This record gives sequence, structure tokens and C-alpha cells, in this order.
Amino acid sequence: MGAKRASGTARLEEMIVLEWKRYADRKAYGADRVAQGACYVEPRPCPFEAREDFESRFTQDCVHCARIQGAVERVQPAPPGSAGVMPTLGLLFHLLEEELRAARLEQADGIEEEEARSRAAGSLFRWIPLMHGALSPDRIGRLLLAAIGGAFADVADTILLFRLIPDGTGLKLAVSYRRADRETNEAPSRTDVDLESFESAGGFDGTVFERLRDETLYLDEDRDLFADAVFDGRAALIANPRRELRIPGSVSESLPEGAVALLPVFGRERVLGVLVVAQGLGYSGWTADQLELLGAITAQAGIALEGNSVLDLVRRRGAALQSATDLCRAAAQPSHREARVGLALRALLPGTQASGGVAWTRGTGDAPEIAHVHAVDPGAGQDLDRLGAWLLQWFEADSKPLIIEGVSADPRLSGFVPEDWRGVLAVPIREGDAIWGALLVFNKGGGRQDAPAAFDAEDAQAAELLASIASLANIRSSHEETLRSKDRRLQEVEAQLRHAEKLAVVGERGIQVAQDIRNPVAAITGFAKRVLKSLPAKDENREYLEIIIRETERLERVLTEQVALAQMTRPRLKLENLNALVQDVLQSQAEDLVRRRVRLLKRLAPDVPALLLDNEKMRQVLVNVLSYALSSVPSGGRVRVETRAGQGAVQAEIAHDGPKVAGEVLDRLFVPFSTSRRYGSGVGLAMAYQIVREHGGEIRARSEGDWSSIVTIYLPTRDNEDRRRKPDRREGRSERRRRLA
Repeated sequence: MGAKRASGTARLEEMIVLEWKRYADRKAYGADRVAQGACYVEPRPCPFEAREDFESRFTQDCVHCARIQGAVERVQPAPPGSAGVMPTLGLLFHLLEEELRAARLEQADGIEEEEARSRAAGSLFRWIPLMHGALSPDRIGRLLLAAIGGAFADVADTILLFRLIPDGTGLKLAVSYRRADRETNEAPSRTDVDLESFESAGGFDGTVFERLRDETLYLDEDRDLFADAVFDGRAALIANPRRELRIPGSVSESLPEGAVALLPVFGRERVLGVLVVAQGLGYSGWTADQLELLGAITAQAGIALEGNSVLDLVRRRGAALQSATDLCRAAAQPSHREARVGLALRALLPGTQASGGVAWTRGTGDAPEIAHVHAVDPGAGQDLDRLGAWLLQWFEADSKPLIIEGVSADPRLSGFVPEDWRGVLAVPIREGDAIWGALLVFNKGGGRQDAPAAFDAEDAQAAELLASIASLANIRSSHEETLRSKDRRLQEVEAQLRHAEKLAVVGERGIQVAQDIRNPVAAITGFAKRVLKSLPAKDENREYLEIIIRETERLERVLTEQVALAQMTRPRLKLENLNALVQDVLQSQAEDLVRRRVRLLKRLAPDVPALLLDNEKMRQVLVNVLSYALSSVPSGGRVRVETRAGQGAVQAEIAHDGPKVAGEVLDRLFVPFSTSRRYGSGVGLAMAYQIVREHGGEIRARSEGDWSSIVTIYLPTRDNEDRRRKPDRREGRSERRRRLA
């Protein structure tokens, strides 16, 4: 009986050992694999051979056997006198139960973590469509913070979103959230995605962040985690912000002493900002799953911010284009300069979202004049005049657009800018290289204290475009006025030309008549002189004969001039001294000057060079011009004769202070047979004009000051020698030697 029971016990123990080995094998390889002779614990063969007695299977030489023995002894100590350990079904069941309990606990923890991850991800992803549909960067930021605050309601304590400033050198706090600032102790709902409902409980933009909100965090590439996030796109985990020296003190003071995740907000080509999410005290830190979800929602916020920026850029450029189109359409209508500048200012206001503006133009004496104002205090007129003068002076030195934020603190504008102006944008209005006006707008977005907006480069480009259109409109208007004036002048010249052509025809006929009647007139003059000599000295008919002789001589002189004008020959040029020629002419006219009691003012420049002239013809020019002056000046008047050497020409000027004549009379002064002339028939000055032109010079008439008429003769000095014809030139020495040889 005892042997039978011992044999049954051995078989039972053998089965226990076999089940233990299978258990160990299943633990290592899976439930379907069972290895014979395997170790009880590790998935490897047992190095010891099996023995008949069960207890000998557990050897002190094996660490695994020792572990099993220790476990059995803790569960049930060995009875006294036992050689080792007595494994039983209870031991096996106990070990299996402990293993199953551990597996269940591990599985439960994994399921709970997965459920928490799924809940957080679902909560975050519900906010994504709202972020992509938001119409402002501020709303996108608040949606991002609300999404994180709801998804990680039990973990996230403080969330800060910093935006990169336009020049990329620093960060400004855009939106802030702190769980302690919420008015209710209830955690935010993970399923409610209504921003207004989330905001109604408080938590956004608390007073604790006022100092941080007013500060600009300038980036230090060498020792700043924010700079690493912006320039390198690197995220950072901070165990305790109070002990981290690589973040600004104002930021660390605003955060709790829990773990902090610092994440860059990526756009398509650059980092747009930095997100800071801080845990409260008592948490072990951010897990990899949590950081992955934070990175995903932050990336979506970056895409939404960049899309909103592109949309805003398109909207602003569309508004600027519409403003430019409206200005072009309005500027095409006839208007004066001030009206065009006012149109440019009115077009600039909606494009830049400014609340008001001022436009200036240059007035008399370069002083600025206010052309148009919008939404400006009427009592600020004197300050605006000073501001306009300062702007025009500034743009003379630097014509780039001027953007000033914090106007009240800017020393350049101190004292003459209204106190309610927070930011200004000003551009010059140019005309060529000259600054003739300026446009200024102020307070973008209304200039609110709680949400100030700053003018940027896009606003400056729109302002420059509208200022250029206003400038072009002014240039076009000026050119149109010039064209109209030239057209009127052209019509007048054409009328004068037609009149001159008619006079030329009459003149040709007159010359023929003059040639026909010159001989009879000479005969009348000669016979009248013979009769005058035959009359007694006291004969009353002598006076009549003297009148006949004087008038026939005048008629003969006019006829001679007309014939000479028609029969003019080419000048024969020789080197002559113009001053000597003028002296000879004045001496020949001295008797006439004395008889008319005319005072002569003579000023002959000593540096006048010798010129190639036809002596007789140029003498005739001077005589004719001087005769015109003497015939126009009254008794006691003045005649001025002057010569001077200019650049490339010598000038001879004859002026008188007789009665002034109209401008159109001066214009026709050198037209032969002009009926508007007080002096003769005009043939003498016409002859002078033709002679001077044949000498390569010019003759002009003008009125200036006390001098009613100034006739100036210009004779060229450059290349003067080349104007002689070959027969008139003297042979050089080499030519004479060659000819004589």
C-alpha cells in the first residue's frame, strides 16, 4: 500500500514538473510550444539530467532552481526533515495566479493609457477645423490653447503662445491661459469645442501675464532655448523652469514649478512662434504620447496661422489694388493738385485699415500746405503744419517710407503729434527728384489700447503705390497743360506763318514795284533840289520843296532797303574786331543821337575776340538795329549799346527805354512788312535778321525791366574759322610754298 502510494505520488510529482516546464516554455515562446527538458524559468534546455526522485531535480547549482525554491519556501516552508522542497499543485497554482494577476494589471494599465491617448487625440482633433476656419491669428491662438487646455485638462496648468515679431529678432506673447484663472473648478470639457463657452469660464490673458505681454523677448542664439526653437526648430523639455537659466526670467517667473514642454510653431518655410505648455506640481513629466499629440496640434496651428497670413495678404493686396484702381479712375478726371492728393489719402485709408490721415503739398516758399485731413481734431492745425514741415524735410534726406510705433515716446515727433496717435505710416509724393507732398495715416485698426495693430512693409508698399499714382497723375496733368499751351502757341505760330507768307508775297510784289518806281522818285528828288536852289531865300515855296525833298529821300531809302533785301549776296568773311565796328557805327550816328537828345550808355568788353565777319553787312545790321532803337525812344531817352564775350559766342546788345510794346509785337519784330511796327516798314530789321543768320548767329528781341526793347545779336566763336568759304581763306605758308614751287 505504501509502495503504491509512493509510486502514485511520484507520478503526480512528475506531472507537476512537466507542467511547470511547459509553463516556463509557454511564457518564453507562446502557448503552442512545449519543450521537453527545458529550464523551469528560462527558454533553454536544463543542463542537469532528470533523476528518479523529484526533489533532486532542484539543485543548488542552478540559480533558477534556487529562485523557485525560495518562492516555495516563502509560500510554504519545508517540513522538518525534508531534503529540499516539496512542490505541490498549490505552489504551481499560486505562481500561475500571481503571473495572471500581474498580466491583468499590465493589460489594464495599457488599456487605460490607450484610452487616455484616444480621448486626448479626439479632443484635439475636434478643434482643428475651427483653427483652419478662423479669420484672425488671435482667434487661432485662442483655439489652440483651448484645445490643449481641454485635452490635457488634468495635466496642463499654464499655456503660452508667443508670435515672432515682423523683423524676426524677438517674440511677443500673443495668447495666454492659466488653469488657476478659471472661474470654475470644473475641468474643461473634452467634447465641447465651442471657444466662446470655453472662454466664458475664464483662464485667458490673466493679469499675471501683463508684464510678460508688454515685453519683447529678444532672441539670443548662444544661450536661449527660445532661439533654438525659432532658428533651429528644436523642441525642449524643462524639468523645472525656475532652475533653467536658458529661458528669460520673466517667462520662468510666470510658470509653475512643473515640467515644461517648449515647442516651435512651424510654418511652411520658417518658424512662426513658440508654444509653452507647463504641468502643475505633482506630475511626473510629459510622456512621449503627450508630446506627440502636442506636436501634432501645434503643427496644425502653424499651418492655420500661415494660411491666415496668406489670406490676409491676399485680402490686403486686393484692397490695395482696388484702392489703386479707384484712384486711377478718379485721377483721370480734370482736377487740381490738392484734390488729387486728397484722393490718394482717401484711397490709402481702407487699404491700410487706418483710422485717419493727413495729406500735404508744397505751397509758396516751399512751406507745407494741408491738402486734406480725415478724422483729425480741427484744433490741431498748427501742430499739423509743423508735422508737415518736419516730414518734407525728413523725406528730402531719406525718401523711404516712414513707420513709427509708439509715437508718444518718439522724440522726433514730440510736441506736435496728437496724443491719441499710437502708430503712423508716412510716404513722400515725388515729382522727379523733388518732394512736393506727403501722405500720413495713423492708428491701424483703430489704434485700440487692448489690441494695437502695427503698420508693416505691406502697408508701406500700398502707400508707395498710391503716392506714385498721385505723382503720375500730377505729372500727366502738368504735361497736358503744357501740351495745351504748346498747341495754342503752335496755332498762333501757324497763324503768324500764314500771315508772313501773305506778307512775303506782298513783299515780292513790293520789291518789283520798288524797282519800277525808284528811278522816278530819284528824278523827283533831283529836280526838286534844282528848283529849291533857284528860289530866293525868302520864297514861301522853299518850305514846301524841302518837305518834298525830305519825303522823297525817305521813300528812296525805303525802296533801296527793299531792293537790297531781295538782292542780298553771300557774306565775304574776314577777321574783324566787333568793338571797332560798333565804334564806327556809333560815330556815324552821333549827329542823330545829339539831334534827338538821346543819352548813350556804352559798355564794350575788352575781351571780345576777333570774328569772321562781312564788314559792310555787319555794319548794316548795327545801323538798322540802332536806327530802330532811335526811332522808338523819345527825346531825353536812353539807348544802351553793349558787347560781351560769352561761352561759345560773342553778344552785341542794343536796348532802348522807349514806350513798351506788346509781346506779340516783339515776336514779329523781324518779319518784313509787319503792320504792327512803329518803325518804318520793318525791312531793316528783317535784313539784319537774315544777315546774322548767314553769319551762323542769332538775333533775338525781349523786354526786361526799364528797357522796353533789347535786341541781342549772337555771333559764334567756336569753329569760327571753318565758316569761311575756301576762296575767302588765306593760304597757309606751306600752300604758298607749294604753289610757288
